[in-house]
Amino acid sequence: MPYRAPFFFLTALILVLGAPLTASALPGDSLATERARLAHNPSLLPLKPVDGAPNRWSTHPRTGGDMTTGDDGWSVTIVTDGDHVVRESLDVKAAGKPYTITKDGAATFASVFGTTTAADLTAATIVATTHDDPQITTTFRRGKRFAYRTVDDQRNGLHTAEILALADLAKTMQQYNVITSASLNNPNVPTGEGAAIFAVSAEGGLDPIAVRMNGTFIPGSTDGTPSDKLRMESNASIATANNQVHVIFGGRIIATVPAKVANGAATITVPPSLHLNTNVGALASPTLGGHATFARRAPTKEERTAALAVAAHELGTNSASNLGVANLTALDLGHGPAIIGTVNLHGSGNPHTDKRLFFIAENVSGKLQATLANTQTIRVTEPLLDEVRETLVDAIDLGDGTLSVVTREIGYDAHTYSIYSRTPTGWKRIYSGGGAAL
Repeated sequence: MPYRAPFFFLTALILVLGAPLTASALPGDSLATERARLAHNPSLLPLKPVDGAPNRWSTHPRTGGDMTTGDDGWSVTIVTDGDHVVRESLDVKAAGKPYTITKDGAATFASVFGTTTAADLTAATIVATTHDDPQITTTFRRGKRFAYRTVDDQRNGLHTAEILALADLAKTMQQYNVITSASLNNPNVPTGEGAAIFAVSAEGGLDPIAVRMNGTFIPGSTDGTPSDKLRMESNASIATANNQVHVIFGGRIIATVPAKVANGAATITVPPSLHLNTNVGALASPTLGGHATFARRAPTKEERTAALAVAAHELGTNSASNLGVANLTALDLGHGPAIIGTVNLHGSGNPHTDKRLFFIAENVSGKLQATLANTQTIRVTEPLLDEVRETLVDAIDLGDGTLSVVTREIGYDAHTYSIYSRTPTGWKRIYSGGGAAL
């Protein structure tokens, strides 16, 4: 019986799209079709059942040995469900020498599965790597019709490349303890196909804000915490982008850095030039960026005076000196320098009533005006309520060539995020979600 390389426990299966394949007979077709295809290869013995292994079939070259002899060689194994092929494997033994299935075995793989399929395997993005031992690597890849899995065990020269039919993937992968879904459409199975947006903390944590798929945001939160699907899809998007994210500050990419996901949490090392705190945030995304023409900065003295006058007007007070400033930022949103800020009009007494304002002020017909003004009225009965507010995180291009503004909304015991996009009638909130209970 041909050697079957061991399979190692993975906590998550992450899939990405690769190059399309031709309609050759491969997983998803009938056993008879695949038997006929392999029979056209004169170097292979006829496909035959594997003794003691139901629904498993194998073949190997007529010359050159197979994996039962201890010599170098290779064999093909097919796993079926009834007359339906769900998995095909190329098992290789290259004892005593370095070997990688997608490099050294490319010619052998192509001779069995076709050059188009071989090219798809070698070109597909590596999206998950597990080191059960430093010498063993397991990877998952995905094409239009198939998923790929390779195992390279450099200690003993045993190697496996598998092709899995996407239509049968969930059921096939259950035996690897990777996923337990009965359907590829199950929302608990991450695809990694969406554009994810994270907030970056001062410590380098990536807090999932949103994932946009086909122009639509997936559900972002439940009861003040990120939905499971949001967190899984956000982390999956990191893997599909080769475990890297763009750090976005001031509406443009300032660095592209490695990202790590462990125990469901994603982290980066914050670039040394970026100094974040409670009121100064940044964004990260594996695929999205920005195009601001100037760097994010503090407003000039004149800009600050003009912006606070706008804020005072919105809050109905006669003097800007009555305002407490949490943050004021000058940012390029496409209409010249926009001043974005959060201010507080503190009430008197104890308890007292405050008015908190998040606003965007832009030049309209030569005059600075509020193009977005969100006011909260907060009755402060305990210190924690002093923290309730909406603040700027940063701006990001969602793929439409304009910059959308991302804010963090801090509540009594939780926080969430909002995204605003410019419309012909002004700024509009297009998404709210993500965040976590405090």
